[in-house]
Amino acid sequence: MGYSKLKIPKVCEYCRKPFEAKTVTTRFCSKECSHKADNARKKAERKEAKQQELIAQIPNNRPYISIAEAVLLFGISRDTIYRLVRMGKIPSINLGDRLTRISREHIETMFAPLEIVSIPTEKQSKKMDYSQEECYTIGEITDKFGVSPATVSNAIRRNSIPKKQVGKFVYVPKKEIDKIFASKK
Repeated sequence: MGYSKLKIPKVCEYCRKPFEAKTVTTRFCSKECSHKADNARKKAERKEAKQQELIAQIPNNRPYISIAEAVLLFGISRDTIYRLVRMGKIPSINLGDRLTRISREHIETMFAPLEIVSIPTEKQSKKMDYSQEECYTIGEITDKFGVSPATVSNAIRRNSIPKKQVGKFVYVPKKEIDKIFASKK
């Protein structure tokens, strides 16, 4: 990607400090912020996966659940649950230290359980057939639609179209290209 001669004022997405970017797509002020943001994203993904695993282990047939289980199931804080117990809005049983159980039925009427929707990643959702019958090369696209190779490359990158390079040829799925350049024909 080329650099502009102008300095683009931006704010780092990780540290929130202002900086001057050289490209339009720059998101972070430094490599350190980029690495820290990536590590934070990976940590959040691991935490979410662990929560999903714990939620799957909670049986649905118990009338009373622990505070920790309620936090996972309903996405509300511990303090809120304890406050509602103290106010008498949620019936609870105290079986000893760290053994407070609350009525699942009552808490379900107050709060809706969290619905976890798994969003498929791009790699999973974009499994393409890269056979030569189902793909165009960059040269074929430029000939068919009368656009420059740079325009084709920009369209592929901008629309996140999967591509595969075999030798000196880059193969791109016909369906995706036809959607983009159909109006240019």
